[in-house]
Amino acid sequence: MSAKAISKDCLETSLPADTKDQLPTTDLLTPEQHPEFWYIHGKAYDLSQFIHRHPGGSRALLLTRGRDCTEMFESYHCLTDKPKSIMAKFEVGKQHDYQPYFDWTDPQANAFQTEVISEVRNYVAQNNIDIKCSMYRMTLLSILYVFVFWSTVKFYWMEGAWWSVPIIPVLWWVIFVNTFHDATHFAMSKNMFVTHFWTYVYPWFSSPTTWDHQHVIGHHVYTNIHKLDPDLNHGMPIFRIHPKFRFRDWFQYQIYWSWFIWGVATFWLSNIYDIQGIISGKYHGVLTYQKLDGWRIVAHIFGRLVAIFLHLGIPLLLFPVGKAIVWAVTFNFFFSFCFMATTQVNHLTPLALKGASQKVQSWAHHQVLTSQAFAHDSLFWWVFSGGLNYQIEHHIFPGVNHEHLPGIKPIVVRLCKKHGIPYNYSETYSEIFWQYIEVVRLGALKIHPGF
Repeated sequence: MSAKAISKDCLETSLPADTKDQLPTTDLLTPEQHPEFWYIHGKAYDLSQFIHRHPGGSRALLLTRGRDCTEMFESYHCLTDKPKSIMAKFEVGKQHDYQPYFDWTDPQANAFQTEVISEVRNYVAQNNIDIKCSMYRMTLLSILYVFVFWSTVKFYWMEGAWWSVPIIPVLWWVIFVNTFHDATHFAMSKNMFVTHFWTYVYPWFSSPTTWDHQHVIGHHVYTNIHKLDPDLNHGMPIFRIHPKFRFRDWFQYQIYWSWFIWGVATFWLSNIYDIQGIISGKYHGVLTYQKLDGWRIVAHIFGRLVAIFLHLGIPLLLFPVGKAIVWAVTFNFFFSFCFMATTQVNHLTPLALKGASQKVQSWAHHQVLTSQAFAHDSLFWWVFSGGLNYQIEHHIFPGVNHEHLPGIKPIVVRLCKKHGIPYNYSETYSEIFWQYIEVVRLGALKIHPGF
């Protein structure tokens, strides 16, 4: 079904009678008392009849149900007016005691945000750009995936070639970061089958559910905000990157074991944090973890078992125990190192962390202040980071595939200059890397000087 047809159906959809009968006598609702609704701009919506017709797929709506999803709604629909035109159809009341972190109504505070969205809209329309992955690039990535999969089976598993130990994980990282990241931001394709394929074919990294909570819902909405962005909690309680975290004596040595954190991060993300989130109902203690039930919890557990089998089960079937353990550990280590090397530098720099302390009212303005881009002239870093080196553009327009971000960059840079907003940028990777190391060094001090 086309997006146009879906929109038409939405306009003809009304709330089911049983839902209307169950509404509370007052129209003042809260996510805690009524988690069955979606909350946007202080209003409650019943989208239960729309879940399986949502053009972005059901996953996005299932994850945002029962929480304030204003920033998610705005950032993923900023280049179209269609969703806003149909939302009134699903409104069921007002959110009680609504206190937004960002102000979406003040024209002066949102001057940059309004202008950058308007100009990017015009840029996309004038150049007839499909903001998802192009067919040409999708084909190349599909060929690369088949090649990496074949190489893994032949050299890494069947032949057990030692030379493949550092190479295969790096190859998986390259295809992963160029597909999975965009797919989980619904930027890979308008076809939900394609989106789900690229989301679920990397079980050894992280379950999409855990990643969605940590990255899409938490980090992208509240970037670098203490007690709201779960990314700031990574490594705690053995590693400190934010000055507001309580100091522990062992933090003074963290510069020496930071490489170890880099090597085990994805294992922790895909296993330990996953289990903690499901059991506690909170991701890193700062973000409500959506309750999984029925087939979703079964599918989730199955996905984790598949990951364990790929990591350790297959090597144990093919190699002696010692070699199997080496295969399992080194794959995680090299893949995790690639992940950390290209993701931590984008926000954990003095400039990006200082940006959060300014507490600006505009969401887009905040995204610019708390992100840092690097090496735009490097084809290597564009490919190896999957476009994460265009982090500022990505955070303002998360639903745009990273292949289009270089075209958007001149607009963002020009408007940042016009509105007096610093565009955090490092010419080389080494420059931004050493800024990250400075954050690690400062975190080791008992009295943090701040940023």
